[in-house]
Amino acid sequence: MFETINLYLGFDPGGVGSFGWSVCREVGGQLEPPTRTGLANNAWDALNRVGGAIADIEHQGNARVLAAGIDAPLFWSATGGRTIDSPVNLGVAPIHINSLRGAVAVQGPLLVKHLRDVWSDLEITESYPGALGHLLAQGGYPEEYQMAQRITAGLNANPGQNHERDATLCAVSAWAAIHQPSNWQNLYQREPNPITPFDIPVGYWMPVPPPAGAA
Repeated sequence: MFETINLYLGFDPGGVGSFGWSVCREVGGQLEPPTRTGLANNAWDALNRVGGAIADIEHQGNARVLAAGIDAPLFWSATGGRTIDSPVNLGVAPIHINSLRGAVAVQGPLLVKHLRDVWSDLEITESYPGALGHLLAQGGYPEEYQMAQRITAGLNANPGQNHERDATLCAVSAWAAIHQPSNWQNLYQREPNPITPFDIPVGYWMPVPPPAGAA
């Protein structure tokens, strides 16, 4: 009888040949190094490549995709700028939503739709790998920091795999969306009147920044 294999997906939308994707499995409540990573050309291509990786995993057991993390804005504000995009919430200077490239601003929401067309109850969260890595390194998140270091170790050594590394970090946000650690927050719930493309529910799970001056 096949075992159930819990999977978490990560995506780093970019231009042609720069759309990073990652598939991580969960063992004992922790993410393992990616089973597969790669680069795609767009959201549809990334979904198809992930589907191929999952099909390979299903030879080993019953694959169950629990959540996906995406490095792109998945909801907007009627006033343009989002209140949650601030150093107070992210621990670093934010990337302003109105200055993002089309590949990120458009392909992210498109990917959300594609994912929910395949997995109707999939948990989907926005992620920000740069801020996530910074916050985890500040202390207070030993389990998540060690997990992030472990699953990206093989990708950090090769600058050419930056998009795959960031996609893998997005899988950590996906993991948090399911496990909801007490020292994380869902920023989506703090944005006044968010506008969500396609009316698909999303989250934005990030660690709570440590108090000012904390090591």
